[in-house]
Amino acid sequence: MKINNKFIAITGLALAFIVMQACSLSTANLSSFKTSTDKDGKTEASSFKTGDTLYGKAQVSNNPGKVKVKFYWVAEDVKGATKGETLKGSEVSVDIEGDRSADYSLPITPALPAGTYMLNADMLNDAGEKKGSKSVKVTITQTAPPAAPKVAEDDAEDEKDDK
Repeated sequence: MKINNKFIAITGLALAFIVMQACSLSTANLSSFKTSTDKDGKTEASSFKTGDTLYGKAQVSNNPGKVKVKFYWVAEDVKGATKGETLKGSEVSVDIEGDRSADYSLPITPALPAGTYMLNADMLNDAGEKKGSKSVKVTITQTAPPAAPKVAEDDAEDEKDDK
């Protein structure tokens, strides 16, 4: 059986094309995204209250170069906010090189209204194109502020006498 040189060349080109396509398919991705009550991410949580700190970890995998992970909050069920609305000033970007986590933290203050939110992590390439996205539903509850110390009646009388 005689093999044609033209057949060998076409087969070689086709094989090279397949290999190049396979290499380009192995791109960076967000392999996981979780929120927790501790910086190391050991205590996963999705409910937080005033005074807590929310920590987020978006794991970037198979990353041969540089990417940016953009975190932002979207209202789901929040009084005074429209569902799907991105919270003003909530965007934070983290530059990542190689395989590692993009870390995020937010102290929960009384300024953040109680309700249900989506905390999103978008992975962007150098051209700013979104190449992956993950979300975590987060519930925020407000705790009552500590009560003001009660002034003893004797102290109140003393203050009146001083005036």
